Amino acid sequence: MDHLPSLTFSSGQLAVSSNFWPISQPTPDVPWIINGTNYVSWICGGASGIPSFDIQLLNHNKSIMVGFIPIALRVPMARLPTGQKNFGGELQIELGEDIPTGDGFSLVFLSSLHGQVYAKSKPFSILPAAPSNYTEPVLPTATVTAILDTLPNPTQQWALTLNGIDPDALETQAAAIAGNVGSH
Repeated sequence: MDHLPSLTFSSGQLAVSSNFWPISQPTPDVPWIINGTNYVSWICGGASGIPSFDIQLLNHNKSIMVGFIPIALRVPMARLPTGQKNFGGELQIELGEDIPTGDGFSLVFLSSLHGQVYAKSKPFSILPAAPSNYTEPVLPTATVTAILDTLPNPTQQWALTLNGIDPDALETQAAAIAGNVGSH
C-alpha cells in the first residue's frame, strides 16, 4: 500500500497567502504623496491564527531606498464591525520630506520576530507632490496615524507600536514555563 508522506509545520512556517489577506490600499493607481494623507487598509478572513503582525515599507530598487522603514509594530488582528467573519483595519500615514520618492514601493505585513511574511502589497509609487491631474481618493479617516520622516537606518524605531500581542513575550513566557517542568 502506498503511503503519503506526513507533513508537519511549526506555527512559524505557516504563511497566509496575499490572496486571502489582500492589502486594499495603497495600490498602483493610488500613489502616496509626500506631505499628504496616505492610507493603508487590509482585510483578512477569520481564523488566520495570527494574533498580530508588523508593517514595513520597502523598495527593492537600492538606488531609491536601501533597507526598510518600520511603520507599525504589533498591529492587532481585529474583527471588522460588519458582522462578517472578516478581520482587518486601516492606518493613516504621513510622509515627511526625507522619505524617498519613486516607483516600486511595497508594504510588507510580517512577523519581525521570525521574518515570516504574511502579505505584500502591490507595488505603488511615492510622489514628491500630487500631479495636476491627481484626484485624492475618498477614503475613511483612520484613527491611528504613523509619521514617517527619516530614511531607513539600523537603529530606527517603529513609527507606531500598537496593542497587539507581543510574540517575543509569548516565546519568553513559553520558554520559562518549559524550563520549570519537573522543578517542583
